[in-house]
Amino acid sequence: MRRLVPLLLASVLACAHKSAGGPVSLYSDTVKEDKAELVIDLGYEAKGPRQVELVLKLRVVGLEESNKLVAETYIRHFNVDDGNTRWDGFVPPRTPQTLRLLLSIPEGQPEATATVNLSRSHDSFSLLRKELTFVVDAAGVVTLQ
Repeated sequence: MRRLVPLLLASVLACAHKSAGGPVSLYSDTVKEDKAELVIDLGYEAKGPRQVELVLKLRVVGLEESNKLVAETYIRHFNVDDGNTRWDGFVPPRTPQTLRLLLSIPEGQPEATATVNLSRSHDSFSLLRKELTFVVDAAGVVTLQ
């Protein structure tokens, strides 16, 4: 019985965490980027009415810094409420980078598209490219189509 208590507690906490909402994972992978091993996580979270936040997390495993990277988000029928559609820089060891972009779909627009692209600066080699179409319901909640 004592062995089951930690397992039960972990299960209850996991269910509570999932029901609390939070970011929805869209992509997660570890890629070799020259000498660095880069972990890429892309997710989104519905925010206020007609709003969605894209979250791109980058970190390296080990002690090798990444080459200079460029993260760009191309948007159609979205307004930018907070953040930038372009970031460039390095991902040093033990210094993860989290990029957040808060977007809103204007009134009268039923859907909008965001294309997230992560590439190396020196040769434009794409490490990630995801096209995402979001729709807004009558209550103003934004979901991925």
